[in-house]
This record gives sequence, C-alpha cells and structure tokens, in this order.
Amino acid sequence: LISILAGVLSAITGPIVKSTLQNVTMPQMRGQAFALLNTFDDLGRGLGPAFVAYLIERLGGRRNAFNVGICGWILCGVLNGLLFFTVEADEEKVRLGVEQMVTENDKNATCERINLGQSKHR
Repeated sequence: LISILAGVLSAITGPIVKSTLQNVTMPQMRGQAFALLNTFDDLGRGLGPAFVAYLIERLGGRRNAFNVGICGWILCGVLNGLLFFTVEADEEKVRLGVEQMVTENDKNATCERINLGQSKHR
C-alpha cells in the first residue's frame, strides 16, 4: 500500500516542480535554473540505484535500505511543501520584474523611434 501511494505521489512531483520553477524564475535565468534541476535529477536517477544497492549491503536487507530511501523522499516532500509559504511572493517578484523589463523595452523602443524620426528630418 505504501509503495503504491509513494509511486502515485512521486509521479506528480516532476511537473509541479518544473511549473513552479518556471513561475519563480526570471526569463533570462530559466535556462540556468532548469539546467541545475535536470543535473541533480539525473544524478539522482543515475546514482540512486547504486546508493540503494550500497544500503542493501550495509544495512542487511532491502527493507532497511528502502526505509532509508523513503526517509529521503519524506524530507524532500517536506521541503517541497515549505514552498507553499514562499511561492506566491516569489511569483509576484518575477511578475514585477517582467513588467519592469517590458516597460524599459517600451521606453527604449520609443526613444529609438524618436531618434529615427529626428534623423530623417535632418
């Protein structure tokens, strides 16, 4: 029963983390943020089985090794849950930052149009 629940809950984590990361990261920084996410995700996928095999050998069985693994998942779940308290403020900061970028781009485009118009009349 616990394995089924863990499997179902772990399947929804990836899309939620990726959409949250996109919402709390400025557009010019998203590439770096997703690169870090994917690097650590891939490290976990690659080294995870070797780590569990090591735990099975050291702890004397699969049950103990997987209990340690589940504790790691619980810790990650708690940390993901704590995002609840900061994500709205982070999204607001990104929204304001993007609005500021758009405003600055509009100002620059207007100045360029004015400068082009003045140079045509000379």
